[in-house]
Amino acid sequence: MKKILSIMWHSHSGTLKRAGKALEGIIDVGVYSSRYLDEGHEDIGVVLKEAEEADVILLYRSTESIWDVIEKSLNEIGKSVPIICVGHDPSYWAMSNVKPDIVARVHTYITYNGEENFIQMLCYIANAVCGVDIDVEPPKPIPWEGLYHPDAPDIFDNIENYLKWYGLYKRKPDFPKTEGAVGLLFSRFHWVNKNLGIEDTLIRKVESLGLVVIPVFSYSVRDDGLGTKGSGEVVCEYFLKDGKPRIDALINLQMFLIGSSRASMEGGKVALEGVDILKRLDVPVFMPVTSYYKTMEEWWSDPHGTDGSSIGWSIAMPEFEGRIEPIIIGGLKEKGGDKRIAFEERMGKLARRVANWIRLKRRPVGRRKIAFMLHNNPCASVEATVGAGAHLDTLESVARIINKMKAAGYDVVPPKDGKELIDAIMNRKAISEFRWTTTDEIVEKGGVLKMVTKEEYEEWFNALSETVRKRVCEAWGDPPGVEKDGIPAAMVHDGKILVTGVDYGNAVVCVQPKRGCAGARCDGRVCKILHDPDVPPPHQYMATYRYLEYDFKADAIVHVGTHGNLEFLPGKGTALSGDCYPDIAIGHIPHLYIYNADNPPEGTIAKRRSYATLVDHMQTVMTQGGVYEELEELGRFLGEYEQVKGLDKARVHALEHLIMDAIKKTNLDKEIKVSTVDKGTGRVKRVGLCELDDEGLHALPFDEIVREAHGALSRTRNTQIQDGMHVFGELPEGERRAGFIYSILRYDAGEDVSLRREIAKMMGLDLSELLSNPGGVHPVRKKGHGELLEEIDRIGKRLIEEVINMEG
Repeated sequence: MKKILSIMWHSHSGTLKRAGKALEGIIDVGVYSSRYLDEGHEDIGVVLKEAEEADVILLYRSTESIWDVIEKSLNEIGKSVPIICVGHDPSYWAMSNVKPDIVARVHTYITYNGEENFIQMLCYIANAVCGVDIDVEPPKPIPWEGLYHPDAPDIFDNIENYLKWYGLYKRKPDFPKTEGAVGLLFSRFHWVNKNLGIEDTLIRKVESLGLVVIPVFSYSVRDDGLGTKGSGEVVCEYFLKDGKPRIDALINLQMFLIGSSRASMEGGKVALEGVDILKRLDVPVFMPVTSYYKTMEEWWSDPHGTDGSSIGWSIAMPEFEGRIEPIIIGGLKEKGGDKRIAFEERMGKLARRVANWIRLKRRPVGRRKIAFMLHNNPCASVEATVGAGAHLDTLESVARIINKMKAAGYDVVPPKDGKELIDAIMNRKAISEFRWTTTDEIVEKGGVLKMVTKEEYEEWFNALSETVRKRVCEAWGDPPGVEKDGIPAAMVHDGKILVTGVDYGNAVVCVQPKRGCAGARCDGRVCKILHDPDVPPPHQYMATYRYLEYDFKADAIVHVGTHGNLEFLPGKGTALSGDCYPDIAIGHIPHLYIYNADNPPEGTIAKRRSYATLVDHMQTVMTQGGVYEELEELGRFLGEYEQVKGLDKARVHALEHLIMDAIKKTNLDKEIKVSTVDKGTGRVKRVGLCELDDEGLHALPFDEIVREAHGALSRTRNTQIQDGMHVFGELPEGERRAGFIYSILRYDAGEDVSLRREIAKMMGLDLSELLSNPGGVHPVRKKGHGELLEEIDRIGKRLIEEVINMEG
């Protein structure tokens, strides 16, 4: 009996093992996973020994580093054993030592995929390479894409036929008009290998919520040579009709980007086409996570949630297309296998969140309820930090948004502006109790949205796992909270938990509850638990989010400003479980987060751990720091010094005194460092100008002091500073708009072209020299480099203003 030894890409190894088992007694097939070899789960020495004794070696080369380790040994073995080597990159095929047409035929079997094709591939190898007399079927083409349903008799290649069948199946022939529809895009690989436990469960979960499901499988990458449409074309064909979406939401289980093609992948523009397609589709696109490496038990016990590979392929890459909510929904049935199973509880979480997004879309505007959550700096001084948000005027932003909602038909009574909003919050004490704020005052002044009874809270709290309940109670006592270590329960009034905020009709504005709470006894030290990975949030924190979902019945929650602490609550790093506190708190509410565009690392945490859909806001207008009156006077003295140096000794001497007086007057003598010789050691050292006595000052070449003063002024002149706070949705006007645009265009980001660089060229200046030598002085213009940079920037802003005026 002939022996075929295979080192196979892990995704194909399970199918090949099953194919080999079907041929037991005819062909001996040994299958090893390249990934398991790479991770050390299988012995390389054993595999190479078997390869030496095999009649033929089948390799599917991939990108694991193990190939660099074993390539030399395999080439040596290949001197006496036939090798067939294929892979996604044709350059990998060069390791083969059989006829090229054999390699091409084997690659076709693998590409078409499926257990039957793999069986025929093994028979073909045994026949063509080993001379075994066995019947062989050619590679069987299998549809690259189609519509699938676990209850359908077959797949569909036409959306109208599927919808007709589905209407009869559901006994609702008019269903597209009356129910929300969810598109499901999944991998052909799982369909062709009948590995659909996750897809089938997801279809059932979504349908159980009264939603229509349109499940589509496809080969993810467009390949004209193979004849595959790719996921992008499939999305357009099945989920769009006359340019409008057939669906209300899309669940995408494919890891590759929509619109990927061989050409786009090679050109490095993979995401562009997919983003354009998703804009046309104009529905939320969910990206659940399936672990291809872990069983449910392994995932559950892992504090990180997922491994690095899953984060890269299943979470990070899809984020470039704007896909949201990376909730884990499945993993391996058993370690080392390839069969996948659904994580039922997580699957239910995803389905309900998708349903609520669709409900938000379909609910009449006048009935929609929105909760806004402002941040505060926990325990530092809660009364003074309400509405904190990096570079954003959160209070004015929220006020304007609620006014826009009113104009759009929402049933709200908005505050006039941000001042009225903060006055309402502070006058009503709609915050957490703190040193100067008691629950009595909060209740008396009207800051309470609801007093949650112990019984109401426990009905929800007791539905959580025993592990979660135990951790919260150990930290904060039993509901509604009890005195711990001499500190009374916070935000509890007459045995009820206070949920605070301001009611504006179908909108409420809350201040995020304190992450840790000691109430009026707080000494400011409890804030140390803000990012503690172990301490759970107190009862009032959890009760607030529970109130928003179950009592206020928010259709969406909007966290405003960078950043709050929901996404930093204890739990897994990614692929959260139902015991992770961000997952518990956000519940099933669609979550929008108005976030600073220049903070992607923490924004990523909010997306992955609190299922936030980020709505980036622009930066504050940046303007040049410039120089104030006394520094400007120093600049004039320095300029005149450069003009008369070498021409008028008397004036130079006078200017030296004026410059030194101005340096001291502006405290630049504390900033300016100069080189001097240490009398004790004879070594040159850098010291502050203010550290030198009169003798030391006179011993210095005055040109060195002038150069350092030019450098100090240059740094001040060219420092970009914020000009106020940004208001969400507000575009800067006039000079501020020109300044904002120029603050972007002035940078060349390492390239040879920028507006600033081009203006410098037209002035006969070298921008690189001006920037690298801030203390320098131009030999012809007799001006410091900082002053010349300031002049370039003035011209640049004036140019932008002229362009804006022309367009206006």
